[in-house]
Amino acid sequence: MALGVLPMFSIGVLAPFLIDDLEISRATLGVLVSVTAGVSAVLSPVAGDLFDRIGDRPGLLAVLGTGAVSLALMAAAATGVALALAMALAGLCRAGCNPATNRLISERVPVGRRGWITGIKQTGETVAIVLIASALPAVALLVGWRTALLILALVAALMLVAAGLAIRGTHKPEPAPLGGSERRMPRSIWVLNAYNLLMGAGTGAVAAYLPLYAHQEGGLSVAAAGAVLTATGVVGGATRLVTSHWSEARWGYPDSLAVLAGVAVASCLVLIAAPQIGATAYWIGAGIWGLGGLGFGAVSMLATMAEAHDSSTGRASGLVVFWFSLGFTIAAPAFGWIVDRTDSYAPGFWLLAALYASAMATMVASRRIFRAPPGTASLAVESD
Repeated sequence: MALGVLPMFSIGVLAPFLIDDLEISRATLGVLVSVTAGVSAVLSPVAGDLFDRIGDRPGLLAVLGTGAVSLALMAAAATGVALALAMALAGLCRAGCNPATNRLISERVPVGRRGWITGIKQTGETVAIVLIASALPAVALLVGWRTALLILALVAALMLVAAGLAIRGTHKPEPAPLGGSERRMPRSIWVLNAYNLLMGAGTGAVAAYLPLYAHQEGGLSVAAAGAVLTATGVVGGATRLVTSHWSEARWGYPDSLAVLAGVAVASCLVLIAAPQIGATAYWIGAGIWGLGGLGFGAVSMLATMAEAHDSSTGRASGLVVFWFSLGFTIAAPAFGWIVDRTDSYAPGFWLLAALYASAMATMVASRRIFRAPPGTASLAVESD
């Protein structure tokens, strides 16, 4: 999961080096990130369906191998075009991360024990963000940006070897009959798709503009504004661990997802008021957003595994990732357009609050079509 976000966030951290060495523009940097997100969005359902067919071990090894190669190609890129091709391959890696890991968990971890495992694997993204933001610039200054990326590629290659040694055999479900009910996605999966589209839109916009907002409107230094985003990763990672376990053991998935969306609404309200309150409010708003705006990821993946038929966990995961990635890709440019047109961040955050509120309402209205995890007292009933 960490490998899935390393290329995109490395581009942002290494931007000064790339602009100087490859003579590319700042606009091109944005295009490079969009290439990865776009490829991921398009290919996630395809990757999920493929991993359902080939099994858990080959799927995971394919993701790790693709990620290692993409980082090595990024390090070797001599032009912006070559870098874009490497980023496209990184998008293929990102497309497979959730389907592959969800397939692995659904095959090898029994229901009732998946909460902590899923929470740990979903923190991979947030841990990667924190480590990249804090360590990669220093490594690049010391040994050069190409060597820094090669080090990441080497780590990925070592993980590939470790996974090959640690995971024995290939587990895959019995294929579902064509046209059978197992091939149809339950209604709850389409609810999760809608929820992730809305939450993904908020995630993309906040991730892209929160540091700039804190710097321009709050007067924070560039370093402090960047640290505000790092703080969201720390809080979000811890939240994913806790909410994934408790959602499976106590709360139920739709209730947890609704609450987390409501927390994200509260974060937007704090950030809207931050210019009037002071610099501390940006940190508070960022922390609250880390709870809701990032914390929902693990619960969403757990719900997907619980709701999908055994033979289509990968395909269902790919669909959820597609809609999340679509929201992530669309919202950031729209948020920036609103800021430019109004010369204010407030309307953009009001829009995000509305999106998060819609996500919360979607879960509240649809909670009865979800299955109840073991140990919960949810009113949900099994979906069709």
